[in-house]
Amino acid sequence: MDMAHIKKYTGIFLFSLFLLTTFSCSTVPVLHVNYRVPGKTNQLQGKKVFLEIRDSRTDKDMLGEGAKEDFKNILESVSLSVAEGNERGFKIGVFPVTDLMREIFRERLTGLGLDVVTDINSRGEEPTVVIDLQTFKLDLIKGTVKRTWTAKVAYIAEIQDKGKALASNKISGESEKLKIVFRKEADSLMSDLITDLTNRLDVEALLRKAGLI
Repeated sequence: MDMAHIKKYTGIFLFSLFLLTTFSCSTVPVLHVNYRVPGKTNQLQGKKVFLEIRDSRTDKDMLGEGAKEDFKNILESVSLSVAEGNERGFKIGVFPVTDLMREIFRERLTGLGLDVVTDINSRGEEPTVVIDLQTFKLDLIKGTVKRTWTAKVAYIAEIQDKGKALASNKISGESEKLKIVFRKEADSLMSDLITDLTNRLDVEALLRKAGLI
């Protein structure tokens, strides 16, 4: 075989490898969450807090066994989009679960007018809003005829000042949705549940209970 043929087939091989790699990377399954922020207000404008995310889950796996089988090779990360009102939302990025919660609650708190610090190196004397994640689980339950997505999320929100816990509130919920088209229902199920539980937190009431406003 002459050099012209070798170069030809080498080029074909490399191009095929490129296509295969591109296709494989583009089809890695990822859970998509679209968080809907409530209408922005200035009710807590001028106040500054440090946002701390803790992960106290006893089971760190994001997916149950049924969901793992369906997703296959999923990244242990979540694609996050944020929407206001009736907007479709814009993509923020892909995050591990703890970073996902940090981004979501940053959006929630800034929407209330708070100046939110998340970098530990920039932390000052401001009070701390602790979000302690207790549960974050998506599963797929197989029945004799149908399959159902189930989701459970729980967290404890705590206000601390100078290292002392002043007020706290536990928020949890679960929901389910029949699987119809691929993983579309899993995305919408988790999006709706996270939006509901995040927006359910009354930050102003918690700060008031802590005596900080």
